[in-house]
Amino acid sequence: MAGLNPSAHERVIIVGAGPVGLVAALRLARANIPVIVLEAADLPHAEPRASTFHPPTVDLLDELGLGERLVALGRPARTWQYCMFETGDRAVFDLSVLAKDTNHPYRLQCEQLNLVIEAGKMLEAEQPGALVHKADVTKVSQSETGVAIDVDIDGEKTRLEGLWLIGADGASSVVRKDLGLAFDGETYPTTSISIGTPFPFEKQIDGLCGVNYFWADGWSFSMFQTKNMWRVGYSPPIDMDDETAVSDQEVQSRLSRILPGAGPFEIVTARLYSVHRRLVERMRVGRILLAGDAAHLNSPSGGFGMNGGVHDAFNLTDKLIRVWNGEDNSLLDLYARQRHFAASADIQKTSDANHKRHREKDTGKRMAALKEMQDIIADEAKAYKFLRESSLMDSLERANAIA
Repeated sequence: MAGLNPSAHERVIIVGAGPVGLVAALRLARANIPVIVLEAADLPHAEPRASTFHPPTVDLLDELGLGERLVALGRPARTWQYCMFETGDRAVFDLSVLAKDTNHPYRLQCEQLNLVIEAGKMLEAEQPGALVHKADVTKVSQSETGVAIDVDIDGEKTRLEGLWLIGADGASSVVRKDLGLAFDGETYPTTSISIGTPFPFEKQIDGLCGVNYFWADGWSFSMFQTKNMWRVGYSPPIDMDDETAVSDQEVQSRLSRILPGAGPFEIVTARLYSVHRRLVERMRVGRILLAGDAAHLNSPSGGFGMNGGVHDAFNLTDKLIRVWNGEDNSLLDLYARQRHFAASADIQKTSDANHKRHREKDTGKRMAALKEMQDIIADEAKAYKFLRESSLMDSLERANAIA
């Protein structure tokens, strides 16, 4: 297997085969740079996880031939809304106003698993054997001239060496922890739950968009429509234990509050997760670079986590390819500055505001927020600006402008 050749030092080692790691690997492979991707799991994670691709992210993925594939596997959502569930008062945003700036003026609702599978196939075609599952990284080290990792691959311990290392191994990143980097921030007091069901809500509830944020009596919830199911998200009561929160009885009860009398609902997935806002102190330490959730975490409100990670991968590989071909490696410091800024100034700030707004319980404040959004929609220039911002278009441009 070519990817496991222990003497192949002139390569990039990538830890983590999620969207960020695989996009980075594929870009490097297309530039004829040898890569090896190490993934602890034995298969791609089957949980749906992130499902929103913003317009500039799909534009970037088009460069790899992935955009068209994901559009075919997902469901474009041209409109999205905030809505008072009981009264029907709503603010509906139309992403078609961005058509002059993007080839994809919509949110693409498509489970990230599809990106992982498709990118993995493409990587295998470029560099057979580059993706290695059941590979537990236990130690990371580096020198002035290269990097080394100790890894347990399907029960066999070995040491692999390379010239550069990308840590894209998620929130519990072994790479980040081994570097001893601070990961400052907070964990939100409430957990969130994501329910996947094929129930055809669109046939029963008038006015549904592909992406919906509802304020309802006593709670709030979201509804996203992918190609094959609806994903319903909400925060269970803070005093409810995890087992009860994901029990069939509790899940059925919640869905019945949305559509009384329609159950029982088929449940494909019920996933409970904690929500964090954290940012690593540095995204580069010598020959080791961090990207995606390994470097920054944010509330999923607005769908910025996976998108920001993919943007990391493109920015990083743009610069790493140039360094590989002879340019000064200070370019990688620029990557760290640009994407650290994007995470702190844009992604975390906006997702935190989204998180708090959607969980607002005061009716008066809900109505004020709804009125503000309705006023934005009524002003073409404001709507255009708001949608560029909420789609991470401006974030990309601001980050890339940093010297």
